[in-house]
Amino acid sequence: MKPIAHIHTDLPQKFGIPRNSFLAPHLKGSIVFEPEFALDAAVAGLESFSHLWLIWQFENGTPGGTAKDIATDSATANKAGTNDNWSPTVRPPRLGGTERVGVFATRSPFRPNPIGLTCVKIDGIEHSEAGPIIHVLGADLRDGTPILDIKPYIPFADCHEDASGGWIEDAPWQELEVEFPKELQQRVEPEKLPGLVEVLRQDPRRAGSKHEPERIYHLAYAGYDVAFTVDGMCLTLIEIS
Repeated sequence: MKPIAHIHTDLPQKFGIPRNSFLAPHLKGSIVFEPEFALDAAVAGLESFSHLWLIWQFENGTPGGTAKDIATDSATANKAGTNDNWSPTVRPPRLGGTERVGVFATRSPFRPNPIGLTCVKIDGIEHSEAGPIIHVLGADLRDGTPILDIKPYIPFADCHEDASGGWIEDAPWQELEVEFPKELQQRVEPEKLPGLVEVLRQDPRRAGSKHEPERIYHLAYAGYDVAFTVDGMCLTLIEIS
């Protein structure tokens, strides 16, 4: 298989990528086709749908990532990774990064085959001289992630009212409260602001990270360096440059 497109998002690094699509529903992305597939005819009729499935490729354990992005520790150094170095069990963030479940009962990037599946909302289809560009909302993908295929979301086939959420239903995710001073909000483009707040609410820190209220974290977002601290369930922005 080879990529048919790449997605451009406001998140150039692994840190901050939402752990599932639509956790940050205002997060913008643009799907740009490779020249071979940049054909208006190939997307004809797509505008009649509201949502898409994206089938995409993890690169070394993270969307659009490199080998250095794979986090390991002394207990998992021989388990974490993808393809030749995958683990049958993983530690989902929703379980605090301490409990293990089977990899096929999760959406962890550390899988035998580095393939991801994401549902996004269509925000418009642009027809440029270089070919069609699909603008989407809610993608949980890093900037530059390769797209292997695109399929329409079909409600009658894809939505199952009797579906259960498994172990996830017993582990609700708690969002952070975001303290965002108005003077810092004014430094961010208005259209980028909602997505940034949604990303921060999801707590970009690694699951199970220590309580370090004095530590300053940095998030790369839409060309900004966003500095913040976290104390308990409150995230406070302290600088944007």
